[in-house]
Amino acid sequence: MTDRTWGLIGMGVMGTSLARNFGKKGVPLALYNRYIKGSEEQIALERTQTYPELKEALAFESLTQFINTLEQPRKILIMLPAGSAVDRILSELSPLLSEGDIIIDGGNSHYEDTERRAHLMVQKKFLFLGMGVSGGAEGALNGPSLMVGGDIKGYQLVAKDLEILAAKNKHGKACCGYLGKGGAGHFVKMIHNGIEYAEMQLLAEIFELNLSSPDSSLETLQKQFSDWNNTESKSYLLDLTFKILGYQEKGKPFIDLISDQASNKGTGAWAASSGATTGFPNTVMTAALHARYTSSFKSERLKFAKLLKFAPSVSPKEIPDLKNSYDLSRWINHHQGFDMIRHTGNNFGWELNLSDIAQLWTEGCIIKSDLMDQLCILFKKHSSIFEMAVFQNLALKSKPEWSAVLEYALTMNIPIPCLSSSLNYLLSMTQEQSSAHLIQAQRDFFGAHGFERLDQEGRSLNHGPWHDQN
Repeated sequence: MTDRTWGLIGMGVMGTSLARNFGKKGVPLALYNRYIKGSEEQIALERTQTYPELKEALAFESLTQFINTLEQPRKILIMLPAGSAVDRILSELSPLLSEGDIIIDGGNSHYEDTERRAHLMVQKKFLFLGMGVSGGAEGALNGPSLMVGGDIKGYQLVAKDLEILAAKNKHGKACCGYLGKGGAGHFVKMIHNGIEYAEMQLLAEIFELNLSSPDSSLETLQKQFSDWNNTESKSYLLDLTFKILGYQEKGKPFIDLISDQASNKGTGAWAASSGATTGFPNTVMTAALHARYTSSFKSERLKFAKLLKFAPSVSPKEIPDLKNSYDLSRWINHHQGFDMIRHTGNNFGWELNLSDIAQLWTEGCIIKSDLMDQLCILFKKHSSIFEMAVFQNLALKSKPEWSAVLEYALTMNIPIPCLSSSLNYLLSMTQEQSSAHLIQAQRDFFGAHGFERLDQEGRSLNHGPWHDQN
């Protein structure tokens, strides 16, 4: 029997949720999960028995039987952890497939791995796609944001099905799109996660600043976040944050029972390191990543806190208004993410449309927000957030308040890596003359690296007089 239109490999949380999403849409499915005695046995079968929407799906632990149930060209979605597991399943699949079959890696693979696999699959004459899936388990079940890259012919064959699977924004448009060849989809998903890291850290910094005053409470902070969420600051992350603060256990705030050591799953680190390797200043997401790293050193923090007891520099002041600083930092975070997409897309020849990418992020993903809705429109006329009048007006209006927030944090010994990184970036990018000429002189002094002179035309390298004296 070869009547299954889709095959799904990997029945973890995300794979199961996407399968259920397909099942709710009436898509005939074949499900495969590997067999490991004692730890992974009859996983796919258990899913079909647990979820009513999967009762018609066929479950397999034999890859050959799984493949043989799929109509041709076969459409296979792989939902496995990034890395060797994906390479292994592609190696096992290849001898079983036919020319023109479509393989989609829907996990959080690194875009460079996707580039490599795309080249390999072309040689085997398969149509390979790398697809970023955002929205977590809930999004996967009810409608995720799907960022697809790879073989355009392959995408055209699966586009309608993926659009059925994807979230729909307020205009009824599917949050699913083709972004370019090779690893384009996974690259854009990686930057999504970098922006997400910074959005979460910004809220954590606002949280800590607000609670630094004896007059503050979780109740007042929750109301403030709720009020903000009824303004242009509205976002999915802000919404869930004020909801989190309302949960209690035995009359105590549940948030106070959670260890202050943040984890990360790799995509944020990839986004930060990608900026370093391509020479792009993605400072806000990098600051957010290192804030997580620092939080994980709990024993060291406890020890050093006893050794170095910093008192407030002066008597505590009233907490300054934080909203504009928060909003402006978010604009800068998004600027860095989108600008990184634009620069890297140009390098890879992906021809990425920033308005289209913003549209993919208006629903079904973690960073959906009213700001993203604005950017869908504004990117149709501008290639950079710094060119947008709404950003310029906010920056000019908010700079004094932002300075007061940083001064308050310093006074109260509260680290605010993302808020301060955002301001430093704004100042750096609007500085006509930087101090980098001194760096160039230093590099030439110790390494004879050379520099360009302002009083010469062209890009020839020169050396300083210090070399004449040696």
